[in-house]
Amino acid sequence: MIRVVGLFLICFFINLSQAQSQAIEQEKEAPKKGAEKVNHGNGSVKKATLLSIIPGGGQIYNHSYWKVPVIYIGFGVLTYSFIFYDKAYNDVRAAYIQKVNNQPVTNPEFENVPEVMLFSIRESYKKSRDLSVVGMAAWYTFNLLDAAVDAHLKGFDVSDKLSLRIKPQYQMSYAGFYSGVSFKLSLK
Repeated sequence: MIRVVGLFLICFFINLSQAQSQAIEQEKEAPKKGAEKVNHGNGSVKKATLLSIIPGGGQIYNHSYWKVPVIYIGFGVLTYSFIFYDKAYNDVRAAYIQKVNNQPVTNPEFENVPEVMLFSIRESYKKSRDLSVVGMAAWYTFNLLDAAVDAHLKGFDVSDKLSLRIKPQYQMSYAGFYSGVSFKLSLK
């Protein structure tokens, strides 16, 4: 889950850096005196952000219809994760309380599990449940930022003058073998 959010944030920042590079290039090419203003499209950043209070509203306003299912799938996965871990947490918590109070454990799944192990499992489910809530908040923030950035960058020209190369990179050292990803942004 965190990897997926990280991947979306990386893509977001790559798109943001591409747009900034294009804006710099357009400023260099624009005539200095009597220059025409750059058309930033018909989108309003403020309106797109306000419409994104309802997830997907800003994306519909920006005519990025393909993003709406992605946003709702993300919320659906995170909501399912929350419900799953909350139910599991409550089941283990009930078994733990029964075990601590020397009562018979009613859930046969946890009947022979030691008290210490129940505590550990309970805390693990609680952590996963809480991370699902954090993920929902992050996904909601990403929804708002995406709508605002998309509205802001609507009028920028996307041309072949900008390219991005992503390639794997390997390195050997005394400590061991390292691998990573190399990003190369070039302007023509």
